[in-house]
Formats: sequence, structure tokens, C-alpha cells
Amino acid sequence: MRSLLGTFAALAVLGGSLSGPAAAEPDRPGTALSADHFGVLAGAPAAPVQLEIFCDAQCSECAKFEAAFGEALGRHLADGEVAVTYRWMTFLDARRHNDISARVGNALMAATDPATSADAYQTFVTALYRKGGTPEVAEIAATAGESGLPEHVVQRIAAAQPAVDTTSMNAFNRVQLLAANPASPGTPTVYDLTTRTVVDTDDTGWLDQLVQQR
Repeated sequence: MRSLLGTFAALAVLGGSLSGPAAAEPDRPGTALSADHFGVLAGAPAAPVQLEIFCDAQCSECAKFEAAFGEALGRHLADGEVAVTYRWMTFLDARRHNDISARVGNALMAATDPATSADAYQTFVTALYRKGGTPEVAEIAATAGESGLPEHVVQRIAAAQPAVDTTSMNAFNRVQLLAANPASPGTPTVYDLTTRTVVDTDDTGWLDQLVQQR
């Protein structure tokens, strides 16, 4: 699944690290860029449940997923029981002739910071999907503040500086999605990195079951 990592790594985040001046609380899982720089790792790297979640900001099914499971994900992230690597995609921009997925995706990458806790990041994700629409950068930054992200991160989002090459991010994450879920490479896809299987999220108890099994 990671065989193309070397090819794409050179296209990684513009400007290097997104680190800020502060650190998260010592016992509170934070956020960091994935090793390939095209994903956001929210949660403790040693959490017993390790997931990849593939989403597009304009995906209505992703919005339903976050409405159903966002709160539970946040709780398990805060408890250190689950870690999620969010892989943001922008393919719906081309279909809908806009740049909303790229705009929101850039902000979600910019939100990655040692001081951004995993549960605050999840709250930000859920809130963006709940509000939907065609948010401008100022609205996205306001949502980040409402979600509990640190002020310096909110300011970074508001500045709208490129945090990632969103075209390269989409291309890389699409390769990962095709490898993870070749039978049905759509969003949202939840992939269990431990068992290397796609999670059946139609079963409403899937998350608690994973936590109980590990």
C-alpha cells in the first residue's frame, strides 16, 4: 500500500513542518502529519486501534458518517484508544466545478499542530461537515476557533497560506484508497491498518467493537 511513497514524498507539504510554538497537554493525544505528509494523524501513535479514513469535504456520505460517529471518534481519540489518519481528497472539485474541497482540505492540513489535540481536530472535522455549504476561509477559521483549536492555528488557517499541494495530496491519497479498497474506492472508506481490512461502518457498533477487541 505504501510502495509509491518515495515517488510522492517529494511533492509533500509546502514549507515543511506545520509545528507551532506550543505543545498539547502531555497526556492528551495530539495531531501530526503522516510520514508521507499527505495525511493527518490524530491520536496516539501507539493507540490499539489504528484507522485510516478517506474523505472529501463535499462528500454527503462523509457528512452522514461524521454526524453518526464523529462524537464517538472524538471520545476514543481523547482516551488514547483510537488513532485516525485522515486522508483528505479533492476529486469532487472537478465534478462540481469549484475549489471547496481544496480550500477545506488545505485548512484541515493547516490545523495539524503539536498543540492541536486529537479530539479538538475531530470536533473541527465534524463541525465543518455539519455546517456544509461553501465556506470561505474566514468561516473555516471561525469554525476552527469554535472547535477549540489553538489561536495560532486558527490564525494560520485564516491566513490561507498553502499548507499542502492539494492536487498532489488528492493524487497520492487516491492511490492509497485504491490499494485499501479496490472493490469500492469511494468516500468515506474506513480502513483498519492493523488487520488491513475495510471496516463495515453500516454496523453502527463497529467502533466500540474494535476498541473492545484490541
